[in-house]
Amino acid sequence: MLAVLLALLGGPAHAGAVKLSPSSEYGLIAVMIEPGGQMAAANGGYALNMARFSPEEHASLANSFGGWATLNGVGKMNQIRGYYLTKAKPGSYVFMSLAVKSWGVCYNGDTQTFDVKAGEVTFVGRYDPRDSLIELSEAVRNGRLPSMARTTDINFLFDTSRLALTPPEQLEPWRPELEAWLKNEQPGVDAPIVAAQVVSTHFNTGRDAFGMRRICGGYYAKKDKPPAEAKAP
Repeated sequence: MLAVLLALLGGPAHAGAVKLSPSSEYGLIAVMIEPGGQMAAANGGYALNMARFSPEEHASLANSFGGWATLNGVGKMNQIRGYYLTKAKPGSYVFMSLAVKSWGVCYNGDTQTFDVKAGEVTFVGRYDPRDSLIELSEAVRNGRLPSMARTTDINFLFDTSRLALTPPEQLEPWRPELEAWLKNEQPGVDAPIVAAQVVSTHFNTGRDAFGMRRICGGYYAKKDKPPAEAKAP
């Protein structure tokens, strides 16, 4: 049986029922995710962060008041490929980062953006976290990232991490399996399923309110444009 993790905008991740109809004011993002292996399981899983996005400014629009579509605790227990759902308001979104506790990889230099519409299940493809988890582990081991961190901080790798996402058109025929899974596991979802038009992009990172720490998106993303990110997407 395929596993499910539901993360509902800003709330705790939980397994359970979700509802969606063509008249809903929000949509659902569906992601097929490969297992993360022992590193993910041993650390209580990881967070896969997606955020509202401005393609014109290459900037995140998410902040502490909202705009996030995050999957928490992915790979915490199951070690099989599965579908994951997260609720999202209509708009453009970007895959921002993978985070394990206080460490993460920021996909600012090479990521994917897609649109979400209300009343639709948007399938974005298959995500494979393994290269990012290995890169993160090696960065802590060799000192590129600190081995100790405050729980309120996330120490990110920037610029070089690549999002491993296989778009829907390369996964055909994906629709029958996803339809069957939703019917069996989420009967409250009675809405059309659409394939996302996934587009390669990058996004500008920012600084915290004091200008001291580089952050992976956020309030100040438009003000900070490192040379590595000045290239066209």
